[in-house]
Amino acid sequence: MPRIILVSGKGGVGKTTVAAATGWAAAKKGHRTLVLSFDLAHSLSDSFDQGEQLFQQHKGLPKRVAENLDLQEIDVQEEMERNWKDIYRYSAALMTGGGLDEVVAEEVAIMPGMEDMVALLHLNRYVTEKRYDVIVLDCPPTSEALRFVSFSTTLDWYARKRLKMDQTLVKLLRPMASVLSESAKSYLPDDAYFTALQRLFERMGGIDQMLRDPKVTSVRLVTNPEKMVVRETQRAFMYFCMYGITTDSVVINRLLPQGEGYFAQWAQAQQAQSHDIKEYFSPVPVSSLPLLSNEVVGVAQLEKFSQLLYAERDPADFFIDAPSYGFTKKPSGDYQLELQMPFVSKEQIDLSRKNEDLVIRVGTFKRNVLLPRAIIPLRTEGASMENGRLVVRFAK
Repeated sequence: MPRIILVSGKGGVGKTTVAAATGWAAAKKGHRTLVLSFDLAHSLSDSFDQGEQLFQQHKGLPKRVAENLDLQEIDVQEEMERNWKDIYRYSAALMTGGGLDEVVAEEVAIMPGMEDMVALLHLNRYVTEKRYDVIVLDCPPTSEALRFVSFSTTLDWYARKRLKMDQTLVKLLRPMASVLSESAKSYLPDDAYFTALQRLFERMGGIDQMLRDPKVTSVRLVTNPEKMVVRETQRAFMYFCMYGITTDSVVINRLLPQGEGYFAQWAQAQQAQSHDIKEYFSPVPVSSLPLLSNEVVGVAQLEKFSQLLYAERDPADFFIDAPSYGFTKKPSGDYQLELQMPFVSKEQIDLSRKNEDLVIRVGTFKRNVLLPRAIIPLRTEGASMENGRLVVRFAK
């Protein structure tokens, strides 16, 4: 099983640079490495000073840039045309029928979340093919990255609960739509659409468990030593824990040097924030990187940056591999779920049961935890927050 490293953080903190340097360092260690970006900003090619050729010439496919190192920037439109024409054309036809210009309709037909789905499918394929030893995911800014890690669960839920029902409903409606008008019929997807969806879900099989396996996947959070950025990093850490993904490192980027002059007070404030960050995230290892004198663009600067970040460490190592959640059985026969939920109070958490799922909601984010068979018949007895962990108890 290849090592999967997600690099995430607030926009502008330097996460693409950290992802590129992680990939470069892994390749130097002899690992067959892919750095895969599904951030629509397409900054990965800029980090390696590739210009526009990576995205425009390779059309979303991997490109070898150094020994053991491939880069890939997702091109959603090319991917839809290559692999899911039935879904793409139905969506575009639906938009055109609604009065949109045909060219605009083709753009709008790429719905939100498509880049997440394409990245997950590529990731699952590379794992199955055993093409790479290390896959580094350059994630988009925090909220989109969180959507990515929850996307596989959402698709799995739809495949299990709704797909067959929707297909049956469309079959029942199609004769009635034909009686009304041809345009009414065109709004209903045909069997090829549902067949394509079914194939899509089959190709996603196992990805959810792989992302939540602490012996395969971890996330590395990049932050700057500024109060607003640190707060967002805390929230990201909590949400990744909520989705069952282990954070094995926090990177503080762009620390100003200590000294006299205009930035002296700013540098002191950064040092204070850095101290707080190490306390907030303990025992997760925290790395500190200075603001460099040159922009980190090109392999020479990435080499320098990767040395500062990892020195002689192998970036493919797990700096922490403790799972963020787990079920335990008590001597009484009762069970409990323990889930890391730092930086959040009990009052901010909403819990509910829906069939075999425990639904955890914090703010606008929601996670469905599939309960083991032994727990499904049990009632939820209560929940509490204990040392930054949510503990949910189940009893007969």
